[in-house]
Amino acid sequence: MNFLVIGETCRDRFCYGESKRLCPEAPVPVFTPHKSVDSLGMASNVYENMQAIELDIHKGLPYQNTIRLFTNEAEGHKTRYIDKSSNQMFLRVDTDTYAHCGKLPKHLEDYNAVVVSDYDKGFLKEQDLREIAMRSQLSFLDTKKRYNSEWANLFDFIKINEKEYNENGWGHRGDDNLIVTKSSKGCWFNQKDYKIHKPAEVRDVSGAGDTFLAALAYSYTATKNIETSIIFAQDCCQKVITKKGVATI
Repeated sequence: MNFLVIGETCRDRFCYGESKRLCPEAPVPVFTPHKSVDSLGMASNVYENMQAIELDIHKGLPYQNTIRLFTNEAEGHKTRYIDKSSNQMFLRVDTDTYAHCGKLPKHLEDYNAVVVSDYDKGFLKEQDLREIAMRSQLSFLDTKKRYNSEWANLFDFIKINEKEYNENGWGHRGDDNLIVTKSSKGCWFNQKDYKIHKPAEVRDVSGAGDTFLAALAYSYTATKNIETSIIFAQDCCQKVITKKGVATI
């Protein structure tokens, strides 16, 4: 199988430290950093999770499938300041910027599946989503954009979270291709709830949506069974939420 992942990439920085007192000038904690961990997030995290799934399935043998990434050159950071003991976040500071992708890759139709991670930062415009969906053999989308019938009805599967479903105009539309993730409550697809079989203890949910998209796309392209693929995606998410930061399975 040949996969193409399209979308924005950011630099994620997790700064772990501690706070033992309040600032005398204002009622805020004084944070003492101890170490920082950097990684690439968003579309790059989808890509890395698909690579990890490929490696896990084939148990270290040469890759059987090709996974490519079309993304931006990451500028700036998303920096999270986190208590090292409790993993509680104190603050997030975003300095990331994004330019439009320009021309989409050639030969989109040659890939078995195109996986779009659209954080609505300007890298992909509405017309880009429409073109991707129309040209792809099989298309998956995770988007922060508001519902737009010009492209939303063209994707084979769209994954959004419950907050986006309620706030971005998705609630009034049909649900034939829409998967709504609901955190610890599992997800919903085609009038059916899918509960999590083996809930894990949550340590960090950063990037869990990327993992779900990667696993769903990988599994469905191989099996063409959406129920099996949803369950597989949920199981993969339960693995990553037990880890700190943006992680892969």
